[in-house]
Amino acid sequence: MSRYIPLIEWSYNRFTHSTTGFTPFQVTYGKPPPFIPFYLTGSSSTEAMDSWLTNRITLMTMLHKKLEKAQLAMKTSINRHRRDVVYQMGDWVYVRLRPYRQRSLHSPSCPKLTKHFYGPFRITARIGPVAYKLDLPLNSRIHLVFHYSLLKLHKGPLLSVPGELPLLAQDNKPIIEPLTIFDTKMDVSTVPPTKLALVQWKGLAPENTT
Repeated sequence: MSRYIPLIEWSYNRFTHSTTGFTPFQVTYGKPPPFIPFYLTGSSSTEAMDSWLTNRITLMTMLHKKLEKAQLAMKTSINRHRRDVVYQMGDWVYVRLRPYRQRSLHSPSCPKLTKHFYGPFRITARIGPVAYKLDLPLNSRIHLVFHYSLLKLHKGPLLSVPGELPLLAQDNKPIIEPLTIFDTKMDVSTVPPTKLALVQWKGLAPENTT
């Protein structure tokens, strides 16, 4: 198979990249790769050359099919996790945020169980095809516009007043400060042992203690 490596390299260098819109050859040398005309089997009077060129065309065809199949598989994999959601003005949604915790304290042992959604908040405007503006509290320092993937629709009647957000923010993400430390313990499963703390966070309900 080593004799096919130059052909594989050539095929890759002249294949247009889906992101840049250019071939690696053109990016390197500043000009499109030279064109190799398609070979018609039997055109060469030399049997060995005819066989080699025919195999080259077959290999090139296989490479293009493999690349197209790989691109389709990648596109399918990405789209599988995408959801087309359209919210209406006036809808109540929860917004997904990843709080910054004080670094001097150990992060929760079960981060997936910690609070990620805040709200609900009312949608006041649609910004483009994928973003929405929310009616956040006046004292909030977080940007009002969110991508639809960070929102989750509230279902059913509102049982309480709109939710609250942490007052402080860094890089458009909330900073949650510790309010009270209820208990501490040493985790001896780590080397060196790690001190764990059970903390109630300022601005969050007691059930969100971690």
